[in-house]
Order: sequence, then C-alpha cells, then structure tokens
Amino acid sequence: MTQQLHSETASSPETLETATQPAAGFSVEVPRDALQARSLGGQRESVWLERALAIEDFSQASLRELRVLANQLYRLIDADFPPAGAIECYEAIAEELDLRSRQATNPETDEHVQEVFRDNPLYCRFELYVDGTLAAYMKYTMRGGQMNLTDGVEQPGFRDRGADMVLMRHVMLNTHKRRLRVVPQCPSAFAFLADNPQYLTLAPHLKTTQH
Repeated sequence: MTQQLHSETASSPETLETATQPAAGFSVEVPRDALQARSLGGQRESVWLERALAIEDFSQASLRELRVLANQLYRLIDADFPPAGAIECYEAIAEELDLRSRQATNPETDEHVQEVFRDNPLYCRFELYVDGTLAAYMKYTMRGGQMNLTDGVEQPGFRDRGADMVLMRHVMLNTHKRRLRVVPQCPSAFAFLADNPQYLTLAPHLKTTQH
C-alpha cells in the first residue's frame, strides 16, 4: 500500500522534465502582415544607410539630399542598438549642413575655424567655442530624464553667423546619446526645432502639443 501511494504522488525526473517543456505542437503565431512590415522596414533602413555610405564626399552632395539623409539616419540612430556606421554618417552629414549654413549666412566663413562644444555643469549650460572664444551657450536645468533648455545666448561678434544652430545640433546629439527628453523653453530652442523637425523625437511633449 505504501509503495502504491509513493508511486502515485512522487514525480520522476522524466515527469519533471516533461512538465517544464512546452506542449508538443505549441507555437506562437505572428501575423504575416507584421512580419512583412518588419522586413520592409529593415530593408528601407538598410537602403538609406547604404546610400549615405556610398557618398565619398558629402561636400559634393546637394543640400536637399543631405537633409533627407539626415532625417532618415536620425531615425536609425534613435534606437538602443543603431546599425554600424549610422551614427558616424549622421554626424558627418550634420557637420556638412552646419558648414553650409554658416557659409550661406557669411560667405567669408573660414572652413578651418576650430569649434569646440562642451557641457559646463558648473554653470548648467552647453557652450560652443570658436577658435578658443565663447561664441554661444544654452542654459539648462535637469529633472530626472528631462533636459529643460531655458536660455540661448549668442555672444557679440557671433550673432547672425549660425553659431546658435551649430550649438543646438550639438545639444540635441548630446541629449540623444544620454537618452534624455528635451523640453524647449526659450525662443532659440523653439526656432531650431521648427526648422529641424527630425529632432522632434527628442521632444515628445512639444510634438504632442503640436498635434
């Protein structure tokens, strides 16, 4: 009798192993439309990246082409694991767009001007230096994962030379790398996002308000 009860209540190793296995024939069905959409999305991403990598000299590309590529590549790098080479291509295109913007504003702009961007946490501001001189800065406050851009300033001698646009692109790239949300609270930040809607993914509050 004891032996019979034991055989009914105890589980053999084979029984335990079987219990932890999924039932035979069980599978999760993924809608065919979802699979096709995912495949097409990956193909489109690959096409845009390949097109950017195929350009040997961005200075020879048209302004429209650069803007389209910048928009598409930004969508690629706005991910936890962007494709290899996407970030480098995007930054190179952004630099070329910055250069053309400065040249359009001031045709005598020197291509060899040295620009340095840095985050100055002591004064809570992002700074852009041109040839060692502070050209523009953007004050900010931090709250959790939110970056509030409160006041953009161009120094005398650098106004109307595109320094604010260069600074804002660096700010947006910096906040993107740190996975922060951007909240514009000053006219220069609002104006930049209006002219560069590809960065609106970093400012979801503003994007929602516009809709």
